[in-house]
Amino acid sequence: MKKLGLTLLFVLLFGLIAVFPAKALTVEPLKQVLEATSPIEASDAGNLASSSAELDQKIQEKKDQDITETGGKQKSKLAAYLDEHPIGGLSWHNPLQHAIRRAIANGLPANIIVLMLLFPLIASLIAVSRHVVGLKGFGVYIPAVLSVAFVSTGIITGVLVFVAVLAAATIARSAVKHFKLPLLPRTAMLLWVVTFLILSLLILASWINVSSLLSISIFPLLIIMLLTENFMSTQLFSSQKEALSITFETLLVAILCALLINLESIQKFVLLYPEFSLLAVAGLNILIGRYTGLRLLERVRFTSIIEEEE
Repeated sequence: MKKLGLTLLFVLLFGLIAVFPAKALTVEPLKQVLEATSPIEASDAGNLASSSAELDQKIQEKKDQDITETGGKQKSKLAAYLDEHPIGGLSWHNPLQHAIRRAIANGLPANIIVLMLLFPLIASLIAVSRHVVGLKGFGVYIPAVLSVAFVSTGIITGVLVFVAVLAAATIARSAVKHFKLPLLPRTAMLLWVVTFLILSLLILASWINVSSLLSISIFPLLIIMLLTENFMSTQLFSSQKEALSITFETLLVAILCALLINLESIQKFVLLYPEFSLLAVAGLNILIGRYTGLRLLERVRFTSIIEEEE
């Protein structure tokens, strides 16, 4: 028993002697490795934080310049512009000005008021483009809403998303037609495919840090995506070429209206003179309605016939 006890004690001591130096040998290099790699990891973490901060700054700058954002600096700029141009007492020609200033003082964002005042002007310009110029499009409301969406996303980003949505809709149409679904389920399936493809695009944008897509709001994106229904409905009653032509002209009108909305001088004018702006737009609509001649594009198209008659 004593021999067995001594043997076990010897084995235990030998094991302890063997283990502790091994731990010392393995822990010490491990510490050295960690100490050697920790500056690299810290540098990587610092670079990641720096790039993230730069991305956040770009997104915030875009929001500050966006007139559709209620929390951006554009709101305070427009409110400050009103403060720089005080008006006199309440009179017959400025009741709306007083009401707007009172609403802004009570917390209503000035940029929302500007958008509401500009929306009738945009609709009138779209009416001119269709009734006088002869451009086609998806009605009046859709180009007007699309122009506001482009203002929110940025025109270049909005157009790229618009093209991506149309490409996704075309792919979806080719894929869904094999199922031979009725109209409503087919439309829902098209939106399903478009949503999946746009979601994939947004995920890809987050991987490569495309700030213009990362800062996009949900409502402009939904507005652009819902245009696929109009695009597909047009294809049911006409050719794909005709649908693309109408879509392109809708896009063109929306871009022009978005450029108009982005003009700071126009924003300040409608905010400072809302009564005149609304009355002028109403008069413009009446003039448009009284125009019964040939549209400008029709005149170009039938130039030879018009010259023969003259």
